[in-house]
Amino acid sequence: MKNTQATDFFDNNAELWVLNGYNDDGYNYPVALHRLRVIKKVLSSFHGGLKIADLGCGGGNVSLALAELGHDVTGIDGADNMIELSNNLRSSASQDIQSRVRFENSPITENQQKSGVFDVCIAMGVIGYFEKDEELFNEAKRLLKPGGLFLVSCRNQLFNMQSISFRTVNEINKNNASNLISEIEELYQRIPTENVDNMVNQLKGVAKTLPDKTSYNVEEMLSPVEKRKDNSSYRPYYEPRQHTPNMLNCVAKSCGFDNLSCYGIHPHLIDPNLNKLLPPKIFNQISSCFEAFEDLPVSLVWSSVFLSSFMLNK
Repeated sequence: MKNTQATDFFDNNAELWVLNGYNDDGYNYPVALHRLRVIKKVLSSFHGGLKIADLGCGGGNVSLALAELGHDVTGIDGADNMIELSNNLRSSASQDIQSRVRFENSPITENQQKSGVFDVCIAMGVIGYFEKDEELFNEAKRLLKPGGLFLVSCRNQLFNMQSISFRTVNEINKNNASNLISEIEELYQRIPTENVDNMVNQLKGVAKTLPDKTSYNVEEMLSPVEKRKDNSSYRPYYEPRQHTPNMLNCVAKSCGFDNLSCYGIHPHLIDPNLNKLLPPKIFNQISSCFEAFEDLPVSLVWSSVFLSSFMLNK
């Protein structure tokens, strides 16, 4: 991936990117933290011993977390500051963990790893920075063993029809709205009672944890991300391309992968524009109850991010 604009973006915003991704307080939903949770769910049947390539490893959090589970992980990233953060995180781990994780500073498609040696490749929030999706899928195909798994996450273009934002207007102006709505309509399937019960129980739990008062000291409740007023915006912001699940599945199939599953991440139970109109924590705690549906097709209707798993044809 020779996208110097994207590389510069991540070099300039490395620390803030990690902070946003893993901080779970206030108004910020920690997408990276929840992607990691779903990755662990997908790989839960493997009890250590996998050889994993983390493509676009960022600050190394996912790589280290998977190494802690007993896997052998190689993180690859082209942003110098991201690799510096990754190595700093690695240096604070135990010797046992350090022996199972390493980092390579290079563009994803120019890495020095051998072909056909990895059991799993993961690419979290990376594909939107490639000019063509096939570049990423073909690199994963090169690295994976036959039958290997490829986990990909990206921004959900379907959510643009739910967010009531400038992205909604853009989709209408580009005449994309009708196709997006048609794909959304395919996702409305009956929700199993078990998932409903799970959601209701989570909602009851939220009610017990909300502050028992009608006035809030907003400054006291702000997350570290919100408190960093002098450095709270990306410099400069770089908008990645978005995808729909069908779009990603089509590219995967053309590159020799079969779709196994799809998970909705960052659910929005209510209008996302209400987030900062409410006291801190309220919006995300309520919306998080819909994580009970994250493995169902309907979760892709209200989730701003999704994660798909694919298997390389043998």
